[in-house]
Amino acid sequence: MDSLDNGADGFQPLRLAIVDNDPLTVKLLAQAVPRWVPGVQVMWYTQSGGDAARKCTNPELAPDILMLDMSLNDGESGLDVCRLIRSDTDKVPVLGITSFSLTYYAAKLAAAGAQGLATKSDSSMMSLAISRLRRGGTFSPVSGVQFETTEEAHRRIISEPASTRPKLSAQEARILDLLSQGRKYAQIAEEFGVTESSIRTQSHRAVKKLNANTLSQAIAIWVTGTWQ
Repeated sequence: MDSLDNGADGFQPLRLAIVDNDPLTVKLLAQAVPRWVPGVQVMWYTQSGGDAARKCTNPELAPDILMLDMSLNDGESGLDVCRLIRSDTDKVPVLGITSFSLTYYAAKLAAAGAQGLATKSDSSMMSLAISRLRRGGTFSPVSGVQFETTEEAHRRIISEPASTRPKLSAQEARILDLLSQGRKYAQIAEEFGVTESSIRTQSHRAVKKLNANTLSQAIAIWVTGTWQ
């Protein structure tokens, strides 16, 4: 576990944790965010969504706010990690972070139980989002998308019938994400370190799981969050 100590004098620091798939980016964020937001102390940072989910349900390690990258390693999806955390606890506000389109992720992240979304490189947006979440509120950078509080999101997710929840594995979800961005099977296979045939098989499995007739329809269902 990597950790930093950057407490501010005179008041209780905000305990922050960061999850990002890139080792350099996560370290840079851990150094930069306390400069952007006075009073922030980074408790820990990790590249693993599973590691973050376990820590968030441990009272001794749970941060006041978790910054969660949308694209993680080994086929992990930030959306799945967020939903897992929110189904387990009504604590730990989750702020999604991404270098990609906010519009693409906002509605799906809200459905997964997060409290906000911000661009990694935008220090002003990040500061405002953290400030809102720190006070128990939410932050949406996309018009028409509303995020819930931790308590509201937790109640909704644990009360949802299993059939309304996304049915894809983390890797299947990541494949659809990449296909929706125009990536080819061969490019995705190279990124995952598997054969192109394996990627095709997983994408076709995703089509069936989403009750779609075609791959294009499955991608549309996944991108718009209309799997319910």
